[in-house]
Amino acid sequence: AIQNLILQSELSDWVKQRSISVFRRIAVAEGKIHGHPPEKVHFHEVGAIDSIVDIVGACIALELLGRPRVLAGPVVEGTGFVNCAHGRFPVPTAATLEILGARGVAVTQCEEPHELVTPTGAALLAEFAEGFGLMQGLVASKIGYGLGTRENKTRPNVLRAVLGDMLASARSPIADGGRAQDWE
Repeated sequence: AIQNLILQSELSDWVKQRSISVFRRIAVAEGKIHGHPPEKVHFHEVGAIDSIVDIVGACIALELLGRPRVLAGPVVEGTGFVNCAHGRFPVPTAATLEILGARGVAVTQCEEPHELVTPTGAALLAEFAEGFGLMQGLVASKIGYGLGTRENKTRPNVLRAVLGDMLASARSPIADGGRAQDWE
């Protein structure tokens, strides 16, 4: 149903393809956890309209930015438990670990007693981030912040996005070049 909704929209082909790919990552992870093929997965939290908006909106934003290369900081997750459709589960959740693990992304936990990386966030990272690590040789041209409403204990509840170019001296095989104009 989500795939059909996206395919029947007036979104660009690139946004449709990438949005469906992000949802597929979640479906594959949930299917593996529940022992079902991805096509038979019933989305609970992620099927909510806000998750559809988050995923499709992120894809639209990246397209509007010219489909830049995406690099991310190390993935840091909190501790504790979350309540979801299947009950109370430890953080990081099975879906988050499965999505990031399938892509080979390392996760480090910190002392924050909350979920910091949702399955939706993990799927977006797995789909778009070419590499994970500390900023190196980045010349920022624009900076955006998303502020959450929850009061964290050990760190601000902030997501930061930085658009910029990399200095030639800082380029590596993973971070080779400035902004990419095409993902293909």
